Amino acid sequence: MAELLIEILAEEIPAGVLPSAREELLKKVREALEDARLDGTLEVHSTSRRLILVGDGIAEQQPDLTSEVVGPSAAAAYAADGTTTRAAEGFARSQGVSVDDLRVVTLPKGPYVVAMRTVPGRPAVEVIAEFLPPIVAKMTFPRMMRWGDGKPLWIRPVHAIVALLDGLVIPFSLFGVETSRMTYGHRTLAPARIIVAGVEDYFTKLRAAFVEPDAGARRRTLAGQADRLAGEVGGEPARDEVLLDTLSHLVEWPLLVRGSFDPSYLELPEEILVTSMREHQKVLPVRAGEALVPHFLAVADQAGDPKGYVVRGNEWVLNARFADARFFWEDDGKLRLEERMPRLGTLNFQEKLGDYLRKTGRIQELAERLAGRLGFGEKVSLVVQAARLTKTDLVTDMAREFPDLQGVVGGLYAKRDGEPEEVWQAVYDQYMPAGAEDDIPRGDVGGLVALADRLDTLTGLFGLGLVPTGSKDPYALRRAALGVVRILLEKKWHLDLPIACSDALGLHAALPRPREEVVPEVRDFLLERLRFVLERRGFRPDTVAAVLTTECRDIADASDRVEAVEAARAAEDFVPVSVAFKRVQNILVQAGEIGSELDPALVTEDAERALAGDYFQAKGMLDELIGERNYRVALSIMASLGPALDRFFTEVMVLTDDPAVRANRVALLRAMRDQFFRVARFSEIQP
Repeated sequence: MAELLIEILAEEIPAGVLPSAREELLKKVREALEDARLDGTLEVHSTSRRLILVGDGIAEQQPDLTSEVVGPSAAAAYAADGTTTRAAEGFARSQGVSVDDLRVVTLPKGPYVVAMRTVPGRPAVEVIAEFLPPIVAKMTFPRMMRWGDGKPLWIRPVHAIVALLDGLVIPFSLFGVETSRMTYGHRTLAPARIIVAGVEDYFTKLRAAFVEPDAGARRRTLAGQADRLAGEVGGEPARDEVLLDTLSHLVEWPLLVRGSFDPSYLELPEEILVTSMREHQKVLPVRAGEALVPHFLAVADQAGDPKGYVVRGNEWVLNARFADARFFWEDDGKLRLEERMPRLGTLNFQEKLGDYLRKTGRIQELAERLAGRLGFGEKVSLVVQAARLTKTDLVTDMAREFPDLQGVVGGLYAKRDGEPEEVWQAVYDQYMPAGAEDDIPRGDVGGLVALADRLDTLTGLFGLGLVPTGSKDPYALRRAALGVVRILLEKKWHLDLPIACSDALGLHAALPRPREEVVPEVRDFLLERLRFVLERRGFRPDTVAAVLTTECRDIADASDRVEAVEAARAAEDFVPVSVAFKRVQNILVQAGEIGSELDPALVTEDAERALAGDYFQAKGMLDELIGERNYRVALSIMASLGPALDRFFTEVMVLTDDPAVRANRVALLRAMRDQFFRVARFSEIQP
């Protein structure tokens, strides 16, 4: 068994793409090794300039591959007297075996001649040299670069490639660069060439040359430095795990330095200061308790900053940004948000859906309708005012300079304008949640406005046919749908999706696609996001499928049913009734559409009468329980029908020859099936 070392040394790779690049490289090489029968374990590392793949337990030679190859039929391969035909001889020759080695096997389509073919294994060096270059060359990145003669295309120009298997160079060329055992140390601290003999030697020499290849180790170093530096000024670093990850990807040798800014900037809202530090400068704020203090922590790809150049450079830039922010804060305050509304008419939302002034009007009307449908009539005036102001910050200087603060800026300005708390919070929270784990809008007003905004966007763009395909989602419609799902789930709002989507669609001007196509498509799109959320929360996929394959008009209701079915699966009587339900479904499929209303006069068998009696006794209770969304009790009653169903299937022939009796029995099973379908399609449940 051998060890593998691959290093791709390039210009600085953007921090944001490194995690996905590592995952892609690891996944593709692991699959290639398995396909090549070389096995082994792999791990991947990265720095701001390197992608590193390390393998252990790699086979040095592929095992021989023996396979059975099917040739002509036995009738074509052998004459009547048993001698081989030209067809058999040609097949044997093509497989490199003697006709005496052929044998006849019986396949589903009859007797055929087969040959055992053995493909000798190849050296791992040759195999890896074949599959690795195309894997690396075809890696996907958001943006690509060309260099040299313009033919290479990758995330950044490549300078060197180390490729070793047990210390021997794996020879291949990629982007015009030949593989070798030579790499380089840190660009400024130790730029000399390094010759490596193997994996352990590589890591030892790289660290001696001020390159820490393990991102986790760099992150731990930065976290420790952050605690120490912040503690020296009586504070602690902001707990920002995502930013700390980013900082570890920006460097090869981790160093944090502490800088300061003018304390007068602390008069600005914290959101503005933190966003400027986090998004624009990639520096960690420092806190003392709940308050910011006038210090920050910046990353440097250095061993130290003895002359303070790194600190002073970051201080100069950050103070300049804060000065701009203070100017925008004061200048924007000369106009109330309400006064800015007409300017939204100059800002285009989407070419065929109009400007943001029109979108604001649609959000306002839809939010008002949603408030009525969800029982928030007493808050309509607040909802309308929040909807009117929701997009006005887009025409402020602050939002143009700090686009990550869109919504937040509007909320801050609305608060400064004296708007009610629920109004300014709704404006502030309008883009929440942005992801699967983010908070949702705080209040009911915020939730209604956020729902209206997203449903307006979804129905309008679906109405234009601008539906996400594959990985392409230029209008972030999956994120919009996820927001709708999370708000409805976590606020437990029971909203009829088709009606709400129809309301939203009706507010758009004429769209090319008809309502009867768009509304079901948007609903299904939302249900797919619901599937994603529920499975992420730990519900079994077949439980989710059992509910989402029934009639689902209400996100919160579907979630309630999934929870109830998942809980019911732990009960001893669930599996038998689930199996029985699948049998019911199979019989109904065989029966087709026969059967009408159940006729008690045609119920003759004891087991049949027992099942019908139990069903009709349960039906009244089920109607009431399902109407109240008490699904757990409803499921326990459904499960109680299991013994009667088992006896029915044992003693009664459903698809009997008598058409009237057959139709009546099918009608009984169909009535039960339809009652079960009100909760879940149990045929989807896997044992």
